[in-house]
Amino acid sequence: MEMNTYEKIVYSISFKSWDFDKVLAELAEEFPLERKESVRSILSQEYQKHIKKGFKAGHSDVRKAAVYESVRQAAASGEPDGAIVRLAQQGAASSALTARMVLEEYLTENIKNDGREVIKPGEYKDQALKSQTSMLMKDTTLIDDGKLAMEIFLATIKDDSYGPLAEAIKHSIGEEHEQKLKDCLTKLDIPFSDENVLRVQGYDKTPDIKLEVPISVDGHIINWIESKALFGDPEAHQGYLRDQFWSYMNRFGSGMVIYWFGYISQLDTNRSAGIILSDHFPTNIVRYKPEMIKDFSSPGDDILQVNESLGSLAIS
Repeated sequence: MEMNTYEKIVYSISFKSWDFDKVLAELAEEFPLERKESVRSILSQEYQKHIKKGFKAGHSDVRKAAVYESVRQAAASGEPDGAIVRLAQQGAASSALTARMVLEEYLTENIKNDGREVIKPGEYKDQALKSQTSMLMKDTTLIDDGKLAMEIFLATIKDDSYGPLAEAIKHSIGEEHEQKLKDCLTKLDIPFSDENVLRVQGYDKTPDIKLEVPISVDGHIINWIESKALFGDPEAHQGYLRDQFWSYMNRFGSGMVIYWFGYISQLDTNRSAGIILSDHFPTNIVRYKPEMIKDFSSPGDDILQVNESLGSLAIS
């Protein structure tokens, strides 16, 4: 995707409502030529940036108390289910994080009322509260208040970026695309080690795939491949370069990053330095074939034709 197109999508998002599904449908109509998964990923990332930016102010003690009281009043007045979701949309906030905030206030109130404090050995009070909150967020059937349990549940399933359900989905999508990468390599009989094997070998920062024998793609040697099931925008890419990619390059040599949901083409500026970007598994691979190395043990064969050891493979 071109930077100009990406900026138009981000600009359009900034003027829309705080309803993920509605905005996604509108963007699909506005940018019909762009991949749906790319637009969805951009929208999700923009929402997360907004949430992070206003997290401190939105989760102050005063704000927590006000939101909790609003939810209690909504329940007492007989408002339909979804009060937390509506409050989150009105405040341009995450419904799952708002639900967690409400749940923490509810648990804190209960502890004060009955005088009990369930704290595991070695935990502080706030740690125990966070642990209990996380457990109840994952299984709302354990919440004593049935009305609140329904509110928390609705808030988690409505949130596409935060909460236990959203995190589980993102993890599953990431695993799915890592497996897709491994399946492609296995199908082509390209030997590799995954990050689990590399960690056993003592590496702390590891790419998803380390090739046992390098390949060449578009004239670039590939020693490792990193799978990213998201859109490569400037902020995400710069962060990954700093925290991951340069470390991989320094330890394992040049490699490839696959942003499965697309990336801004202007970000692919480090090819000469050893990091190339793609949005799919490469279809034109040049492989090392040692059996084609010319035997120069005989007298007179003093030049090794290294280029004969490379063979190209087009993937159908």
